[in-house]
Amino acid sequence: MDTNHKKAMIMMATYNGESYIKEQIQSLQKQTFKDWELYISDDHSTDHTLNILNDLQKDDPRIKKIITNNTQYHGAFANYFNLMRYVQTQCAPVDYYFYCDQDDIWDEKKISLEIKSMEKLEEKYGKTNPVFCYCDLEFYDKNGTDQHDKMSNHIRTQFIDNPYNSFFKDQYVWGTTIGHNFALWKLVNLGTSAQVKNNISHDVYLSKYALTYAQIAYIPVTLVKYRRTGNNVSGTPGVYTINNILKKIINFNQIIDDAARNFWGTLFFAYHVPKKSEVIKDIKECFNNNKGQKKFFNKYNVLKNESTLGKISTKVVLSTGLYKHSSIFKHERYK
Repeated sequence: MDTNHKKAMIMMATYNGESYIKEQIQSLQKQTFKDWELYISDDHSTDHTLNILNDLQKDDPRIKKIITNNTQYHGAFANYFNLMRYVQTQCAPVDYYFYCDQDDIWDEKKISLEIKSMEKLEEKYGKTNPVFCYCDLEFYDKNGTDQHDKMSNHIRTQFIDNPYNSFFKDQYVWGTTIGHNFALWKLVNLGTSAQVKNNISHDVYLSKYALTYAQIAYIPVTLVKYRRTGNNVSGTPGVYTINNILKKIINFNQIIDDAARNFWGTLFFAYHVPKKSEVIKDIKECFNNNKGQKKFFNKYNVLKNESTLGKISTKVVLSTGLYKHSSIFKHERYK
C-alpha cells in the first residue's frame, strides 16, 4: 500500500493554548506522512495563541486556514463544530480526516499508521465504504512528564469490541486518536450552530456515525501523548474504588446530567442521519419505552462487560426517564 498519493486533513480547535500549541504543531510537522493540511478554529483566545499560530503559518503552507468561532455559542464543542462546518462547506474533499487537540503530542508515525490501517479496510470493503480508525493514548501531566498510564488501562470494553456502548456512554473514543475516510465524512450531518450549540462532543458524535455505518479498526499502540493540563474538557474514566463510588452516589445529579448530554447527542444523531438503518430504528425505539430499551440492550449486548455500577447507573437513568429532567432536555430540541 502506497500512502504517498493520499492526502489528509487535520482539524484543530484552540483556546488560550499558548503554553502548548507550538509543541503540538511541531509534532505534526515531524509526521512521517507529509501530505496533510491543517485547519484551525480559535474560540477568541485572550493569550498569544493566535500570534503563535500566525507565525507558524508563515513558515508552513500546510497550515491552510485559521478561522475564528464567531457564532454566538462558545466552548470546546461549539468551536469544533464551527470548524467542521467550515471544512465541510468550504474545503475540497481529501482522503482522510484527523482531529487534533491543542496541547497534545503526536507520535511521528500516527498519521501514517492510521492511514495504513484504514487502507486495509478499504482494500477489503471498498473505498466507497466508510472506515474509522482510532488508537491508544498515554497520559502526561501539564509539564510533559510521563504518568506511566494509558487510556486502555481505564476502558473495560474497547469501542471496537462493542461500539453500541457509545450510544449511552462517552468514554470510548477520544478525538485526538481518530482518523476516518471521506466516505464517512460525507455522511456527517453537523446541524446548525443554533441546533448543536455547545451540547455535543465532536468525537462522541463521530463515533456514533462510525458504529452505524463504518468498518472500524483499533491500533493498540499509544500514538498520542495526552497532556492533562487541568483545563481538559474530557475526564479520564475512573476506577471504581469505595471512595469513588461514594462520590458518585453523592453527586448523582452529575451522573444524570452527563448521561443526559450523551443521550441527547444520540437522539440528535438518530433524527438527523442522512441514511436510515436498522440500528437507527432500534435506538429510537430504545428511547421510546422500556420494552424498546430491553430489546436494544439484549440485541446489541450493550454494557455487557462494563462495571456493575456503570451498568446500573446508566440503566436507572435511562429506564426511569430521569435524564428528561436535566436542563438539556428541558431547553433543547433534538428533532
